Amino acid sequence: MANLLIRDIDSALKRKLEERARAHRRSLSEEAKALIRRGIVEAPPRVGMGTWMFSLLPDEYRGDDLVFDVPGDIGEPPDFGEPSDS
Repeated sequence: MANLLIRDIDSALKRKLEERARAHRRSLSEEAKALIRRGIVEAPPRVGMGTWMFSLLPDEYRGDDLVFDVPGDIGEPPDFGEPSDS
C-alpha cells in the first residue's frame, strides 16, 4: 500500500475530520480514506439545465408561476388580419 502525506491542513478542518472519525468509530486515517474514496467513486448527480438554473435563484424568487410587471398601459395588440391585394 502507498502512503499519502497532506501538509498544512487548517486546524478547523482537522478538528472536523477528527469529530467525524469519532462519530463513525474510525481512525483519522480511515475516515480520511473513506471521504476521499466517496469523493472519487460517487459521481455527482446529473442535474438538468432547468433544475440547475432554478437552483441559482434565491428562495424568495422561486415559485410555480412567472409574472412580469409591465409599467404603464400596454395598448391594443396588433391586428394581423387578412393581407391586402395590392
